[in-house]
Amino acid sequence: MKKLYTLLIMFTTCLLAGCDENGESGYYEDIDRVYFLEDSIVCRLGEMLMDVEIYTVKVPVKVLGAPFDENRVFRVNVNKELTTAPEDIYTSLSTEFVVDKDSVNAYIPIELLRNKIDPMVDTVYRIVLDLEENDKFGLGVQEKLQSKVVFSNYLQEPDWWYALEFMYWGDYRPEKYQKMMEYWGGPISFEEYTSRMVQVILCGKKMYDYFKLHPEFGMEFPETAPWPYE
Repeated sequence: MKKLYTLLIMFTTCLLAGCDENGESGYYEDIDRVYFLEDSIVCRLGEMLMDVEIYTVKVPVKVLGAPFDENRVFRVNVNKELTTAPEDIYTSLSTEFVVDKDSVNAYIPIELLRNKIDPMVDTVYRIVLDLEENDKFGLGVQEKLQSKVVFSNYLQEPDWWYALEFMYWGDYRPEKYQKMMEYWGGPISFEEYTSRMVQVILCGKKMYDYFKLHPEFGMEFPETAPWPYE
């Protein structure tokens, strides 16, 4: 019997602790609540194809409650104190978004204006979002009420670029490397460069030919590039 009493006390303590963690309303039976699924989303714009001028990030939001038979609106606010991204490099956000009927999932779309971000500047930006209470939704777990989108358009010069810079591909420009990554299928590591140099040079030749056909990009190359393996 004494053991049973001990177990009952432990269970009651855990139950009360759970209520404390979830706020004064216990297990949130008074109103459905919203929270972010991810604390942080990282976007490496510099590694994307060079023709991607605008990229939409979708920040997921979840309802702590049951699906409803009609659309419901939740509110979000851009935290101006913590946000470092200038307003001209992303599309202005609405303060209200919709959870569709019969669903407990939603997202906040943020358009990042990549064409407004200098690819040669090594700067990391962030947009910080805070959920807000309204007449449809309360707020969920405290640790999930804020989310941030972290992004940069900078593409670091690969370690191997300098070796053939004056012979083939000229001064480093992110657009050149982005086009090579497009043909290669992703970033080119130093190990790949040393073990597959012929293929890397052929990839560079494709990049060179592309920009020669598109002088509007203003890419410059050595005047007499002795491209081999043609």
